[in-house]
Amino acid sequence: MRRRLGYLLLLAALAGAGWAAAPALSVDPYLPEAEDFEQPVPAVERVRGVAADLRAAGEQRHAHPGEGPVSHRSAVVDAPKRFDLAGIAGELRPYELRARAEGGGWSDWVETADGNPVYFGEADEIQVRARGWRPSGRLHYVNVSGTTSLGDRVLNGARRTINGAFVSLAGLVTPSAAAEVPRPDMIKRGEWGANRKQGGCEPRRKASYGTVRAAVVHHTVTASDYSKAEAPAIVLGICRFHRNGNGWDDIGYNAVTDRFGRIFVGRAGGIGRPVIGAQAQGFNWQTTGMAVLGTHTSEPIRPRVRQAFGRFFAWKLAHGKPITSKVWLESAGGPLTPVPKGRKIQVKRVIPHRRLNSTACPGRQGKKHVKRIRKIADGIRRANE
Repeated sequence: MRRRLGYLLLLAALAGAGWAAAPALSVDPYLPEAEDFEQPVPAVERVRGVAADLRAAGEQRHAHPGEGPVSHRSAVVDAPKRFDLAGIAGELRPYELRARAEGGGWSDWVETADGNPVYFGEADEIQVRARGWRPSGRLHYVNVSGTTSLGDRVLNGARRTINGAFVSLAGLVTPSAAAEVPRPDMIKRGEWGANRKQGGCEPRRKASYGTVRAAVVHHTVTASDYSKAEAPAIVLGICRFHRNGNGWDDIGYNAVTDRFGRIFVGRAGGIGRPVIGAQAQGFNWQTTGMAVLGTHTSEPIRPRVRQAFGRFFAWKLAHGKPITSKVWLESAGGPLTPVPKGRKIQVKRVIPHRRLNSTACPGRQGKKHVKRIRKIADGIRRANE
């Protein structure tokens, strides 16, 4: 009887080990299931002395959110679980976040807008502040590292170790950042975790299609010090925030590039087709949008990232016309664009997001590099005529 019980316990242990290891037994990089959760934005108090300082300087209160000194700040917020990305669900105005692992040092304050989350990587506490307005609503968190609990951290750590051994044995080669053909190498949605039924980011609805007359440069307002291994999970986290936090159909961008120049397929529906995204309100049906994972307010866009933009835009805009030429776009209107519905504007075929919407995206430094991206794209087009 004891021997039989011992066999049963051994079989149960082997079955448990098999269950734990199964998701990692693949030559594809292991990605834990992503998890979303929310809590209300706590009371955000006015910062003392700001109004008096403005009056003393003879200035009026700033009318535009994001301008002037910090006017409102929350207390430190304990998140319900450990998180990697966070933001205020559905909020398009600029505000700032910082986060920390409990007991550790704070990150820098990071400004975000346009419905994007901020990537922190395994944090427990967060704080909100704003300039010229009082934030409210719900904080939406996404964990993409599988670390919401101690049990998850142990399990996913073991799976990463097992998966690393499989990848090494298989001699896996990651997608090349360099591509000299019109269609660049791209990391598919399934490779960054979008297609999983649990913990993925499947679209709410089938894609809609328009036409691609111009291309829009974005940045995601995310810290730029992530590793190659972290980038796919960040894309997944942004997708889940856009879909589950903002209520959009899918990730807003048609494509994303990381700081290493790798290109990720964005919104579903066929990357070679004119899929309508959610990246330039009023003009989504006439444009394609690509974002770099990073913040380019003061940091320039790296040459390899400019090349990634150039390769993707050359492929999407290679219709015979020079990519350095101009095109007419018609506005569909909306609260985020200053161009009224029905009005036509003439723009260059590769433009910064701020050209179409009331936003600072892709940052001061990002905007400066749009001209270079445009020339790179046109050079690739001409080389492949």
